[in-house]
Formats: sequence, structure tokens, C-alpha cells
Amino acid sequence: MKLSQFRCFMAVAEAGSVRQAARNLNLSQSSVTKSIQQLEESLKAELFLRGSHGLSPTAVGKMLVNRVKMIEGELRQIRNDVETIHGGSSGEIRVSASPTVSMGILPRAVASFRKTRPNVGFHIEEGVYPDFLPSVRMGELDFAIALVPETPTDEELQCELLLQDYLTPAVRVDHPMTAKGKLVLSDLLELTWVNYRRSRTGRDIFERSFLANGLTPPNTIECTSFAATLALVENSDYVTLVPTQIFANRPRRMQITPLFMGTPMPPWDVTVISRRPHELSPLCLAFLEELRRTADKARISAS
Repeated sequence: MKLSQFRCFMAVAEAGSVRQAARNLNLSQSSVTKSIQQLEESLKAELFLRGSHGLSPTAVGKMLVNRVKMIEGELRQIRNDVETIHGGSSGEIRVSASPTVSMGILPRAVASFRKTRPNVGFHIEEGVYPDFLPSVRMGELDFAIALVPETPTDEELQCELLLQDYLTPAVRVDHPMTAKGKLVLSDLLELTWVNYRRSRTGRDIFERSFLANGLTPPNTIECTSFAATLALVENSDYVTLVPTQIFANRPRRMQITPLFMGTPMPPWDVTVISRRPHELSPLCLAFLEELRRTADKARISAS
């Protein structure tokens, strides 16, 4: 088996057709077909089924997709490690970040890190807990930085608390509620709530915030887009729940503001999650240290 065969296999699995895979790889259809056939011969198994919507992986094919993703992750780690041994300052870091982390500590950490390592590449994708866990397990991601309501118990993963945070209701800056001083959660029941939710976790934490205070959770407008959530709040009298860290060290005035609450609000900690069986590359460890420094600055700013 050759890496080139794996690349052709993954291209077909992602595209759903040999023709599109060949275009994406800038190869001929015959060479892609030949690579797939050779791989099937080596494994003594059929890798794709042909259907009305194109090619789809067989059970063996699905297993191989996961294995190849892990191989690609390990090869990337090897390249990063070799670059480090040679004294270089390049390589690639692949990370998933929840939307509020993407607005807060992550961009500040990346900008600071690249001041001394301008040749380091970043692949950053937006993801929420627990959706990104399979990609971390398979090595597609070096690690994930996310707001996690509770520490995962998965033995395959290692977790490090980066920043302790909590949720706060937030409204547009000129909302009538901003002039009312200290509030309790029951004061906000009659408002229209917008709940950002990409997974069940988002709904759980919202409901828990009210139930912990003996209140029935109100009906909400649910959004799977964090940008849409913020836009709805900015342009209305709606209210939403956000982590306080998005307000720390903002370079410009935000269009939403946290409310002054007398009600205890639930914690929502920022956690770094990576695979347990292998160590992060020196490059990733260096960036993790940068994240810790950035988190410390955010903590001091919030205190």
C-alpha cells in the first residue's frame, strides 16, 4: 500500500465520484481508478458501493477513512517534529475552537505566536463540544479549545482547564435593562431569549441556568449561527447567554453588553482537549504555552 493510493481513496470518499476526485487531485480518472483497484487488491476487500448518488464507502471503506485520517495526522506530526529538530520555525497547527473562543483568546494567541514564528501555518475550524471529539480522537485536529460545561470522561482524551469562566445575560448596549442596576434572572423572564445552539449542550446549559434558580426556562429563538445570535440581540430588545470572556480585552466597543447580575450564573470553562496516547508536537506545545499566557492575561483583565 502506498500513500498515493490513500490520497486517491480519500479524494473519492470525499467527492463521491472518481471524476470529481480526479479533478481535485489534478490526475486522470484512469490513474485514480487504478489506485483504488490496487488498494482493494492489497486489502482483499471492496471499498466503495455504487449507487444513484455516486460512490459511497463500504463498511471496510468507512473503517479505512478513519484510519487514513489518523495516518494523515501522524504524518503531519512527523513533519512538524522534523522541522523542530532542524531548528525551523514552520509547520502547521490544526485546531477547533468554539465561536466565543474564536472571538476571544484564540485570535490574540495566534497573533502573538506568529510574531516569533511567522512561517507557522494554522488550520482553524469552528466547532462546539462534543461535536469535535471524533476529529480529535482520529488525529485530524491537534487539539480543540472550547467552552466545556463538564470535563469529558473519555479515557482516550486528555483535558486541561485553560480559563475558568461563567455565563452572563447580554443585551444591546442601549437596552432598557442596562439602566436597572443589579438584576436577578427572574427579571428577564418576559424578554425574548436567543439561544445559540450547535449541539444539545447549548440547550442543556440554557435550561440549567433557569432550573438552578427555581425558574421554568422560557421559550427561545434558537440559532445554529453565533453571528446570527449576536446580530439578533444587537438589533432588538432580545437577550442571550454568553461567556464573560468575549468581553475581555476587546479592541473596539462591542454592540452588546453584559447585564449586572445578582443571580449566580453557571460556570462554562474553556478547556484544551487532545488525544491521550501521543504527545503533542513541540510546535503545538509551544502554541499551547502561548494560549496559557493569553488566558492568564484574560483572567487578570477580568479580575
